[in-house]
Amino acid sequence: MMRRILILVLFHILGCCGFVVAQNRADSVYVYFRRGYSVLDLSFRDNQQSLDRFIKSLDTLDFGNSRVSMSLIVEGNASPDGIVNANLRLSENRVKNVLEYIRQHMDLPDSLVRVVAEGIDWDGLAERVVNDSRVPGRRQALDILYHTPVWIFDERGQIVDGRKKQLMDLEGGRTYRYLLDHHFPELRNAVLRLSYSVDSDSRPAEHSDAVREPELDSLSEAVNGPEPAESSVSAVGESSAESQSPTVTSDSEPMLTNRDPLHRLALKTNLLYDAVLMPSLEIEYRIDDRWSINLEGEVAWWSRKAQHKYYQIATIGPEGRYWFKTKKPWHGHYVGAFAAGSWYDLENGGRGYKGEFLMTGLSYGYMFPIGRVLSLEAGIGIGFLHTSYEEYLPLDGHYVYQQTSRTNYFGPVKLKFALAWRLWDVNRKGGVQ
Repeated sequence: MMRRILILVLFHILGCCGFVVAQNRADSVYVYFRRGYSVLDLSFRDNQQSLDRFIKSLDTLDFGNSRVSMSLIVEGNASPDGIVNANLRLSENRVKNVLEYIRQHMDLPDSLVRVVAEGIDWDGLAERVVNDSRVPGRRQALDILYHTPVWIFDERGQIVDGRKKQLMDLEGGRTYRYLLDHHFPELRNAVLRLSYSVDSDSRPAEHSDAVREPELDSLSEAVNGPEPAESSVSAVGESSAESQSPTVTSDSEPMLTNRDPLHRLALKTNLLYDAVLMPSLEIEYRIDDRWSINLEGEVAWWSRKAQHKYYQIATIGPEGRYWFKTKKPWHGHYVGAFAAGSWYDLENGGRGYKGEFLMTGLSYGYMFPIGRVLSLEAGIGIGFLHTSYEEYLPLDGHYVYQQTSRTNYFGPVKLKFALAWRLWDVNRKGGVQ
């Protein structure tokens, strides 16, 4: 009985006088980047929503309150593909761009922020391999990640081996290709980790002047959104290239030669037109992941004057294209709008037709890769064609004018099955994520 009385008295005293308890909180958010880029793309994945929620949660905190201690760690990461030094710069720039965006929306004290940018996120890769039982050669991959140095040198100080090379050689390259497709995209990020503690008074609210703080669950939900039943983060697939051994650059830094290129240009030839002896050439420039511009031309300038046979036609026309969201550039469906002009002289020993035509319309196509720099493209164009031409007859070595005619036509005006050679690899300038 005496013990109960003492306990009740103690709780009453604590309830009236209050006691201070330090309550710790921690929240984090991931911002993702495209392969080889440090530019913050708010339309990529959930970057816009994630950053807006995080900034909103920061606004609820009182930076000047002496009872609140906080720190914000901004960590930039990159995936193993690419040059190590370039990836280090890439991770630094990612951190810089994320912080710049946050500071555009709120006053963030410098004393609160700590920056970490060490390039390749080997620890993050190891953690993902631990949690993925489907990784080919998983045990050997973990042994390499945990125990193999990034670089292995010989007696003369030359690089002879390393962690990345051993991963690339494992299982004949299957392990590296799997990691490239399923896990590397998740390592191309900047992570914001907010930790803080608040000294709160346990007295009832009506008798306490302690600073009220947001509950942990509500703040986590404000930063990261409602907790899903399963992870809402899914790996963004990228096709892997064949495994190769690294080469050594002049500054003794291995550069992986098997990374996926990111091409800006494509040179193409329409195999259907080539088959009917009308050689074609196209050049397409990819502005971004959604838009490209294309210029194509075909020419057949064949003549057999003695037999009065002419197969002469030249066509040139631009086209603008919109690409639907796909796994990577130069792969998937597109729609376009085009226009073209042509000059022709067609005769097969009898009545001849000489003139020109104009056409415009809409196109649809699909492109898919068949190699590291080669693709195939199939497409069709439907539109309006107007032509004006002169009809003539070859008589006694002369071409006798008959009449001038005009024709309008609506329907298919283009058909394509093209071989594309992709070039201008922008990933060669700097590292990839």
